[in-house]
Amino acid sequence: MVKLFGNVVTFLLGAAVMAAAAFVLPERKAEVAQPIAFNHKKHVEAGWECVNCHPYVEEQPFAGLPTAQDCVDCHRSEMPKYPDNKKMREITEQLEQLIAEGRDIPWVKVHRVADHVYFSHRRHVAIGKLDCKECHGDVANMTEPFTRHAFPLPSFPKEFAYDESVRKMEWCRSCHMEKGVTVDCAACHR
Repeated sequence: MVKLFGNVVTFLLGAAVMAAAAFVLPERKAEVAQPIAFNHKKHVEAGWECVNCHPYVEEQPFAGLPTAQDCVDCHRSEMPKYPDNKKMREITEQLEQLIAEGRDIPWVKVHRVADHVYFSHRRHVAIGKLDCKECHGDVANMTEPFTRHAFPLPSFPKEFAYDESVRKMEWCRSCHMEKGVTVDCAACHR
């Protein structure tokens, strides 16, 4: 009887902890749908570099994105080379419609850092000489746009495995240590 009571108490405590965790633990974000079927691989094969579409990556904390007009201008100049490329024509029409409506491409942001974290693409790309794939993976072979963050998050530390922010920090911190860059908290946390 005492053993049964102990099992029931253990079960109830476990259920209470799990219920509390549902309110405390960060919610994992599902994949998002992007408005344009952007194919990184096709653009890389056409000779484009990251900086062509992410114009501020070497100069600002943020990488930036091209405007719908930038994309249309390029597509219009390239379409004569690919007269049978139906997908290119469809995307160009979609972009032209956005421009006609006075809107830009409504990309859904998937790469975020917490408000208390300072991250600069310029520091990492221009000064640190990191290649984009070191953080974002094999973008050059992606045939679809980003629908979720693309950091190769570690599974450690086990006790914080549920918390992506801790795993991101550990991943960044281990890279800083490996490359001999500061791990002083104030360098990234403001």
